Amino acid sequence: LPHPTESQPPPPSQLFHHQDIFQAIATAPLIEQKGMVNTLHYIHFTNGTVMVHASEPRYGEDFILKAHIEACPPGQIVCRFSEDSPPFPEGATIPHVIVSDGLSLILIPVRLTALQENGFTAALPEKGHLLGKRRTKRHAAREVTVGLTQNGFLARGELVDFNPHAFRVRLTPDSGGSFIWLNTQSPCTIYLQNGQKTLFSGTCRCIRQTGSLFERELVLEPIEQDIQRFQKKTMRTPRLQVTPTPSAHFEHPFFKRPVQRDICDLTFTGFSVEEKSTEEVLMPGMIIPNLEIRYAGVLKMTCEAQVVYRRVHGRETIRYGLAILDMDFRAYRHLSHIMVHAGDPHARFASMVEMDSLWEFLFDTGFIYPKKYHLLQSSRDEFKETYRKLYQEDQEIEAHFTYEKNGRIYGHVSIFRAYQRAWMVHHLAARPLDGKRTGLYVLKNVLRFFDGLYRYPSIRMDHMMFYFRPENHFPNLFFGGFARAMANPRACSLDLFAYLWHPTAAPHSPLPQGWELTPFSARWLPELERFYRHASGGLYLDVLRLCQADEDTEPLEKVYRSHGFLRQWRVYALTHQQALKAVCIVNHSSAGLNLSELLNSVQVIVTDPATLSWPVLSAALSRLTPEFDASSIPLLIYPSTYAAAQGLAVEKHYLLWILDTQYGKDYLDYMEKKTKLTLRFLLRHLLRKIIPR
Repeated sequence: LPHPTESQPPPPSQLFHHQDIFQAIATAPLIEQKGMVNTLHYIHFTNGTVMVHASEPRYGEDFILKAHIEACPPGQIVCRFSEDSPPFPEGATIPHVIVSDGLSLILIPVRLTALQENGFTAALPEKGHLLGKRRTKRHAAREVTVGLTQNGFLARGELVDFNPHAFRVRLTPDSGGSFIWLNTQSPCTIYLQNGQKTLFSGTCRCIRQTGSLFERELVLEPIEQDIQRFQKKTMRTPRLQVTPTPSAHFEHPFFKRPVQRDICDLTFTGFSVEEKSTEEVLMPGMIIPNLEIRYAGVLKMTCEAQVVYRRVHGRETIRYGLAILDMDFRAYRHLSHIMVHAGDPHARFASMVEMDSLWEFLFDTGFIYPKKYHLLQSSRDEFKETYRKLYQEDQEIEAHFTYEKNGRIYGHVSIFRAYQRAWMVHHLAARPLDGKRTGLYVLKNVLRFFDGLYRYPSIRMDHMMFYFRPENHFPNLFFGGFARAMANPRACSLDLFAYLWHPTAAPHSPLPQGWELTPFSARWLPELERFYRHASGGLYLDVLRLCQADEDTEPLEKVYRSHGFLRQWRVYALTHQQALKAVCIVNHSSAGLNLSELLNSVQVIVTDPATLSWPVLSAALSRLTPEFDASSIPLLIYPSTYAAAQGLAVEKHYLLWILDTQYGKDYLDYMEKKTKLTLRFLLRHLLRKIIPR
């Protein structure tokens, strides 16, 4: 808003309307000069301001000016009027200086000794008056714009001051509007912003107003004390009281001062803090960018959080709940480690792992079985280096959970970013510890990790993937079971692939006349989508994001390269007379990133099984497989029936499970119920699967 010029009277906000405070002087407590001087020195030291009560005899008006304190001689106060203050009227006097700490007022009667155009000097009294006490401190706001809407009426302006119970705004209506259209007896919607960043939006009621039809100050009270940021879950996420106590540190979004609060309890998705009722600075609905969760004085996790509830928690204590809205992957890994380790000292997330212990675990549990080792042994040095980087260096593409005791691993699972906006779970394995079955425990913790993971936009998880063998009953129960229970492949899909090995040095056979293998383009996308929609209806094409640009996201290939890893995929179309017959997805990754080498493979979607023979497809593959260093690579074919129809020797089948994370809550609710099964029930289920009737 423009500053008033010399020809304008003080704006309405400068007029002093609280004459009633002078009536309270007779009964107000007194404050000695020494106390007043200490307070004034503190204000001077912190570049704060005081309010100057001026009285103008010509019109009998009192008004308030803002002033800065200069270096003061003993027994005196020297003030300089703020640049945005209106001119000091001729003949006006200064009876009082008012000091506010946001909670109470000190009224200092002064005797004016010198008056200049830009300030004054006055003598301090022996005693001042301590007036009234607010329920909560009021803070002057900085750099926050305001939008108000009510039934089509719109006004804009700035936030003047704030406390959690009510805040003051200065507004002007949009062009052609008038405050006569504002019904102060009805709620209005308020938006508080810093630049393009929304800091609060909610419904408020007007409890006081001053001004004209074209400029007005409103004091607004938020109505909602609780907001529902996310859908309620059937099972509540465990809340832990962590030792040592973490703390939340942030610059307040409205008045730009640092705030620190101890964290009472912590979850994967939020935390709670407590405030004294006289020191409240939080308000339900308020968004806090760049909040730091600090742990043990050394670990810092930056996030964006929102206050979601306010609860009275004792006579003078208020508890606030904050939901984490966003957090990068590194920070979330650290938070997850704190959570699982506080719940069980043997549980670790993304901590450094002793590599010899990891290798012993993977071989002992049969995860690296003889045939698999035979395939990777020629590149074992590169394979070891890949895992050293993943498990001992800080990166943003992978997280692993281990259950350890005395340096020995008893449970393990890993999740990594496999595609641009899809993450893949793999290497789920466990062995008993002191008679305790650790498999379910490992699964429960990766699900809790997922509970926060899929909510945060910075992590870019639109889909979660998992490959497993149909005969592997554990994942088929806990992953496949959910897909079958949902019966909605657009929420959670299962696609069966035939898995076989294909030599990379196969003869380079020419394609028959009329056949072409070219990079995939948008012209073939409709036909591919039609085929997949009728064959599966699932989510695999959503994961691949064919012909979709991600201009606001760093390419995954570049992210991997920055950490010394390889991850890329190329898509090709096999056509006959310009008609699509198959799509080949050529996956490359660092050696052993996935132990089954599912990301060092060629996946084939056969869109016309009736007219595509194996010799033609094999000839097309012979043009793609020389890109690989290994002597043979996995080939995954969809639909799986194509391989059998062509008489191919299929080694095994893999189910590709994909979850749309919009249905993450449904999946977590399902899994909470399933993982509460008794061990006896689980054994009965597995025995029914294994032993024929």
